[in-house]
Amino acid sequence: MEQTSSFQLDERLAGIGREDFPQLYRVKQTFPRVVEKDLPAAVRREIAQFLGKVKPGQQIAITGSSRGIANLGAVIREAAKSLKEAGAKPFVVPGMGSHGGATAPGQVEMLAANGVTEDSVGVPIRASMDVIQIGTTATGFPVFFDRIASEADGVLVVNRVKPHTSFTEQVESGICKMLVIGLGKQAGASKIHQQALKVPMGTMILQASKMIVESPQLKFLGALALVDNAYKDTAAVKGIPMTSHAGLVQVESGLLKQAYDLLPRIPYNELDVLIVDEIGKNVSGAGMDTNVIGRKEGMTAPRIGGIYVRGITPESHGNATGMGNADVMPRRLLNEIDLHSTYMNVYTAKVLRGAKMPMLVEHDLQALQVVTSMRAELDPGTARIAWIRNTSKLTEFWVSAALLKETHASDRLEVLSGPHPFRFDPQGAILEPEAGVTH
Repeated sequence: MEQTSSFQLDERLAGIGREDFPQLYRVKQTFPRVVEKDLPAAVRREIAQFLGKVKPGQQIAITGSSRGIANLGAVIREAAKSLKEAGAKPFVVPGMGSHGGATAPGQVEMLAANGVTEDSVGVPIRASMDVIQIGTTATGFPVFFDRIASEADGVLVVNRVKPHTSFTEQVESGICKMLVIGLGKQAGASKIHQQALKVPMGTMILQASKMIVESPQLKFLGALALVDNAYKDTAAVKGIPMTSHAGLVQVESGLLKQAYDLLPRIPYNELDVLIVDEIGKNVSGAGMDTNVIGRKEGMTAPRIGGIYVRGITPESHGNATGMGNADVMPRRLLNEIDLHSTYMNVYTAKVLRGAKMPMLVEHDLQALQVVTSMRAELDPGTARIAWIRNTSKLTEFWVSAALLKETHASDRLEVLSGPHPFRFDPQGAILEPEAGVTH
């Protein structure tokens, strides 16, 4: 995307120079580290309850996600191994709605980016965007389901349970959402999101997943629900029978509470500036987790004056959904954005603000001149700044001097190094304070 004009803000116009920004400190944050110490054993333990239903030669579909789920490839590999030992012929189907540009090859690429390939998990991947209709909701909208999975002798639903970025309900992102949105493919995801314009999304997930679980057209082996901790370890693996929708919701709801407790968070209630190195679909469905940045409906903290996003993860394959939650981004990101994938995602989700373009700047220095000017205080040296890699990796990050008092007051935070000057290279890119290289 070629732009002929550029933003001409400079030190003279901004009144803020390279030497005016606050000093930085490297901070470590400690979270509860609940973890499944032996992941293969945990998968075998939880899938064992389903293996008695498997008959030799049965085709069992295992769902694969586009999210950056901890150890997803290892979980699917071990589940497939257990199924093969029971005589089944397992395979993987992508369960990711419209991601990957709403194409089968694109979804296979998304699986590979998350560690799931035919070689890595030892079973075939069968991808298609074809669906069948399971039924119609009370408000007249169709509910769809992946055709390939519907033809299997059984479906093992594998997904992470975590807080959703847009709604709050008994269940949010997890097994039920995988059934409705992930396995609904683009057609199903689009219709459910459209219906959610008049019926709350959380309600739709519950209603539609009940229809799917109770459908005589489908055969479910069970579900493996995963919970990640803040260190991107697998905190829990839980096998859930699919014989009762109420039972599924009860177990998933308990896991959701655990996921909320383990969710990594920014440990400051107020920030003037948040610098985010990368957004991406493997980080969060919203690019940045709105539960972390406080931009989810009903949240009052943290309050962040301006968010500057610097990049997109390679695993996102150019899908910049969620950039609308940022306030500023560098012009160079325009060349990294896959508009089709991004627009298809927000079209399907029926949330157009996710693709809104933030203010474009020419480099990091200019971005910081912009966001530090959007505060009542004149001195940029007093700005409350946090600089993170992404919203799922919050164990170490940089903070400005104005946050030191709160940092020292918390028993979960430790200053690792500092003070370091806020430094830029000749082109205006931020330099890593310790290493002196671009971060």
